[in-house]
Amino acid sequence: MKRTLVFLAVVSLVAFCFGTMAFASEVPHHWTVKAVPNTHRTNGINPELAGPPAGLYPGWAFFGGSPLTSATSQNSDGTDLWPCFGGGATANADCPTIGDPSQAFPDNGVVVGTPSYSWSLAACKDVSTATGACGQTETWYEDDSGDSADDLTYLLTAEQGTSFIVDSGTVDFGPNVYGGLATPGVNVIIYGDQGFGTMGQSGANNGNCTAAYNYPIPGYVSPTATPTGIVYPYIIPAGKTCVQPIASTSATSGEVAFESVTEVGTPKYAKLTTGVDGVTGAPCTTAHPCAKVTYTKKYSVTQKWTNFLVTP
Repeated sequence: MKRTLVFLAVVSLVAFCFGTMAFASEVPHHWTVKAVPNTHRTNGINPELAGPPAGLYPGWAFFGGSPLTSATSQNSDGTDLWPCFGGGATANADCPTIGDPSQAFPDNGVVVGTPSYSWSLAACKDVSTATGACGQTETWYEDDSGDSADDLTYLLTAEQGTSFIVDSGTVDFGPNVYGGLATPGVNVIIYGDQGFGTMGQSGANNGNCTAAYNYPIPGYVSPTATPTGIVYPYIIPAGKTCVQPIASTSATSGEVAFESVTEVGTPKYAKLTTGVDGVTGAPCTTAHPCAKVTYTKKYSVTQKWTNFLVTP
């Protein structure tokens, strides 16, 4: 059985220092993308410098504690309680105050779950946001691309040896709204609650190896024209078959190897007249052509880390 894990998430631009919120939409998947202002400060001692060459640059990546202990332990809009971003008294602040006594939370501050190296195998196996997530992946990067025309894509995998226990598929968030927002670039976080394993499913794109979502794309026009029926985000499945996680015993036996690949690339579409479109469920035919997509990579950043699964 194949299915897409369906969660609530928000893809949003949190423009603390750029004015009002510029981009926001709710999507039925568990990834959340937010941009926050660059943390550099001009203070006469360490003045702001010109940004690096155009590109994407790694920040921080980890697997940390999730605030989601039940399906209801969320903000009113369905997003996780953390990460929670500062912003003082501005309307864009998730966490307007911090400290004891309480004071304005600076706009370059964030509340996150505690990163850990070791995790409970039992707590991480086949969990979902319906029952309380095992943990939360966070990958931070700086966008100095200046490219807001091409698409932002994301892929997260986790392997034990040569076996996959997580594969997000390629998630296309649409045109990269974070390109060129500030000089130097803007800090971007992609995060999501995560479990490992099969979720009781078998075959390709099972469990935490995510199936297609909003894909194939309806409304093919031409190789370079955006299909008329496209809905972002969409997920291109990798065709991987997830297996159940096992206890780690050493750095060479059972350690969980995470890898995230964040890219900005130009999409190219190919016509499909077979299969079923991922948005309406209608058959892909000559009269109702669908599209598959490939990308010409423009900018890319890869982030890797490891975690250890333990038994009681």
